[in-house]
Formats: sequence, C-alpha cells, structure tokens
Amino acid sequence: MGRGPLRAAGGVIARHPLRVLLAVAAAFVALIVAIDRLAPEPSGPDGSSYATAPAGTAAYAELLHRAGQPVRRIRTPLAERAPDPAWTLAVLDPERVEPDEAAAIRRFVEAGGRLIAAGATYRWLARVLDAPPGWGPGEPGEARVVAPVPETAGVTAVAFAEGGRWETLGGALPVLAGPDGPVAAVAEQGEGRAVLLPDASPFVNARLAHADNARFALDAAGGRTVAFLETVHGYGEATGLGALPGRAVWVLAGLALAALALVWSMARRFGPPEDDAAALAPPRRDYVDAVAAGLVASGDGDGVAEAAARGARRRLADRAGLPPAAAESALREAAERLGLDAAETAAVLGDGDALAAGRALAKLEARP
Repeated sequence: MGRGPLRAAGGVIARHPLRVLLAVAAAFVALIVAIDRLAPEPSGPDGSSYATAPAGTAAYAELLHRAGQPVRRIRTPLAERAPDPAWTLAVLDPERVEPDEAAAIRRFVEAGGRLIAAGATYRWLARVLDAPPGWGPGEPGEARVVAPVPETAGVTAVAFAEGGRWETLGGALPVLAGPDGPVAAVAEQGEGRAVLLPDASPFVNARLAHADNARFALDAAGGRTVAFLETVHGYGEATGLGALPGRAVWVLAGLALAALALVWSMARRFGPPEDDAAALAPPRRDYVDAVAAGLVASGDGDGVAEAAARGARRRLADRAGLPPAAAESALREAAERLGLDAAETAAVLGDGDALAAGRALAKLEARP
C-alpha cells in the first residue's frame, strides 16, 4: 500500500517523459531568472558603464539616458572603427589605453569630438593632446568652481573620493579646484574639446548622487550622444554565445540539460528488453478448464461433473438473487440472462459433463 504513490509517479514519468522533462527545465529556468532578478550581485570593472558595482558607471549611463541623451558602448578598437565626431567619448578609469587607441582618440577630438577622460591612468593623454596636464597626489574632498565654463553651469561643488590633482596643467584650463589644487580642467585640441579629471569618482555609482556630481556629469557630456569606451575595461566585440546576455546563456544551458535528459530517457538500456506489460495469471476459464480436464482424467468423471454442477448452481442462484432451492425454470432463465450457453446451462442443471460445468462456474465467478 505504501508503494502506491511511487508506482503512480513512475507510471506518469514512463508514459510522459517529455512533459516531465520540459516541466523540470521550465522550473530550472524560472529559478535562475528569479535568483537573477531578486538577488542580483553588483559587479563589473571600475569605470565601466556595464558595471553595477560601487566603482562602476552604470548609473552615469542611466542618468544620461533619462536626460534624453543617447548612450552607446564601444567594444571595438577605435583604430578599426572611429566614433562619430559629433559624439562625446567617455574614457573613465581605464586599465590601459594602447598607443593605437590613443592615436585614434586624438583624431576623433581633432575632428570635433568631445572627450571625457578621468582617472589616475593619464600618460596616454600625451598622445591625444599637444600639452596634457600632469597627475599628482591629492586628498579627497569637495572642489569648487574656479572658471565659469559650460561644463560647470549650475554646479557649485563636486565631491571627489579617490584623491588626485592636476599638478601641472600644460595647455588646459582649470575649472574645478580643491584645497590641493585643480581637479578638473578643459583643453582644446583641433576642432574638439576634452574634459580632464585626475579622479573618476564624481562619475561612479557610489558618488554620483553626492554634491553636484550628477549636474557636472551631464554638463561634461555636452548634450551629445555619449559613447563609453569599454575596450579599456577588457570588453571586446562579442560573437556567438559571448554576444548573449548572461541570463540567456543560463536559459540555454537549462534547455540543453533537459534535452540531454530526454535523449538519455529514450536511449536503449543495458540488458534484455522489457515486456510491454506485466505477466498476468492465466485467464480464470483456462485455469478451470485445465483443472476440470485433470479431474476427468482421474477416472471419476461423474463425481467431478456432479460437484462442478452443484458449485455452479449455487453461484448461479447467488448471482441471480434466487433462493438455493429455486425452480429449474428460474435457474434456466437466470443462466440465459447471465450469458451461459446451452451446454453450460444443461451442466449446471445436472445434465452435462464436467468441462461444461467448469466453464459455467468460471463465467459466473468472473462476473462482478
């Protein structure tokens, strides 16, 4: 009795393996999506517009989007595909800027492009500007506007968290300064303009809401389409599975596992093939015929016939709801109603052989 539910479950799986596996796959995918939606972990490299970690700039990209400025992310080397000079190119906290990339940025700026360069990695600016500023250490704190330029419109103070200053300005104009010196400057190069910060912290997720950082970030973009250079954070042009979002990769992995499980469930098992159905006991009539034949072969045919007839009459009366001593006519009518043939009816009434009586008894036993 305790194995009934297990047998039922096994029967469902055996009859509908595809449904069961698809249900499992759907549950797996739903679980992954729920975990991703309900408990996302901040991640990503510093300065990247993909990064939701405190030092990422995903919030800056979202701020620009909400302000109506289109946002792009560049994952192809600029030396291979130059950005539109009508854009603003944001290079924030780069790990490294290759010489070819720096040369491409110079061409972009000279053609009229706008550059936002921020972070302590600054030597690459020598390949972009004729007279770049020089980085020096500085204390974190708030900086005040020292030059009324478009990049500081509506700005009173900007909070810097990492420290750093422009120790030398080269050909740049300081626009924000803290206690230790200039912390933001602008420079002209060809037809374009560059906004230069020795510390990218005003633009990062954790600091964008401090002081007037968000206002300054929007002003620095100049109202243009902003393209974040992501190659400097290790991102490249994605192809194949790498071009899919992480969530889609998890979904495909779950479906692949379900497909493998389905193939396994339909594959041949080791060992002999199983029967389509379980082996059942022989039909009751065949069994009775066999027993009757054996008794007849014993030599006491009359005694066997009489005993079988008595048993069949009792069962017939019971099935028909008749008294044990019912009249022959009532028994004959009941036998016809219950499906006994003429030979079986005659045997039940005492005028037949043992085999017919046995068949009659088997029919009557088999009825509900």
